[in-house]
Amino acid sequence: MINKLKENKKLVTLIGCGVLVVAVIVILLFLFVFNSNKSALTKELEKAGVNFYENFYYNQVGNDDNERKEFLSKYAAVGIKIDLENLARTTDNKDEFINKFVNKKTKEKCNINNTKITIYPKEPYGQKDYKMDVVLDCGFEK
Repeated sequence: MINKLKENKKLVTLIGCGVLVVAVIVILLFLFVFNSNKSALTKELEKAGVNFYENFYYNQVGNDDNERKEFLSKYAAVGIKIDLENLARTTDNKDEFINKFVNKKTKEKCNINNTKITIYPKEPYGQKDYKMDVVLDCGFEK
């Protein structure tokens, strides 16, 4: 009788540990897949932001370096905000670009107005002197 209780206790402990290991693996896989989607979309938005700022916007804000510096210095603290819809306008295929921005877990499309980058120009206000923040509004924070 005592041996049978010991065997049952070992079996219950073994099954409990097995369930715990499987649960941890499932949670880690879920988090990895979920975060890789968010990370990929963040990188895609950053790439579009770099293209927008360096190849389009920067050249439009002045005729020479002094004019650009004067203009961009006004936005160093508040930043220049560009939403997904406006970023898409600087790509070859607007619809294809926007359709990439979907939360794979929830199938929620990113909001084209709230998903955005903010570019903070930095001294000496050259074409590559800035930092960028990304906001994804696709249900990742829920």
